[in-house]
Amino acid sequence: MKNSRTATAAIAAGALAVSIALVGCSSDDKSDSSASTSTTSAATSSASKSSSAEASGKAPKSKLTPKSGDTAAANETIATYIADEKIIETPVKPGDPGAPTIDLPIPEGWEVVDQGDDSYAAIVYTGPEAANTDFPPNFIAILSKLEGNVDAKKLIEYAGGEVKNLPNYAPLLEGEEGTLSGFPAYQIAATFEDSGTTYVIAQKTAVITGADGAIYVLQLNGTSDETLQDILGSATSAVDDGTTITP
Repeated sequence: MKNSRTATAAIAAGALAVSIALVGCSSDDKSDSSASTSTTSAATSSASKSSSAEASGKAPKSKLTPKSGDTAAANETIATYIADEKIIETPVKPGDPGAPTIDLPIPEGWEVVDQGDDSYAAIVYTGPEAANTDFPPNFIAILSKLEGNVDAKKLIEYAGGEVKNLPNYAPLLEGEEGTLSGFPAYQIAATFEDSGTTYVIAQKTAVITGADGAIYVLQLNGTSDETLQDILGSATSAVDDGTTITP
């Protein structure tokens, strides 16, 4: 799809909020470390550091797609569904009229960064461990308005396809349905490989009916290299539990 996003280190920061999967690989005692500040307010005033922005990922090709363009697409995805149904997708930014408001907690040790025009919000881990990797843990929130022949159930059905299509995909959490702030959602987590390096990716996709009656898709994406998956896991719990959606 024309606005979809790639995940990486050659894959520009991809997927999030699957606390069940990654917290199982990390410590539960860090989930209460989320700060009260949210990205909705912080993103509008953040003057992000260029080094943090670079660490959080490269410029995307498109939206809602955390996979490299070279990966064989064996699974149906939201992107292919949108293309097949000729659905109009419009990226949403904080404050857009009629759009839902997404408030994401900022866990301790993380900071807001500017991730470009397509993302709703983005944060990156800046703690001491981040100095030892070229790809620190990062989260990106992507919000899209969909217009046309949109079936919300199909969005949930195809939500895991992008992650499953990643190279050398190995599930940490097989995809499952759930909720995010009371809205229908789908969550999945896995490891994958790119250029000989193993990464962890987690993704939660929520389908929101806005106050204007339109369908919106929120994708919370979290990635890190494998060595820092405990840090990503602790933060995903905070983000998953603390995210609020106001239609």
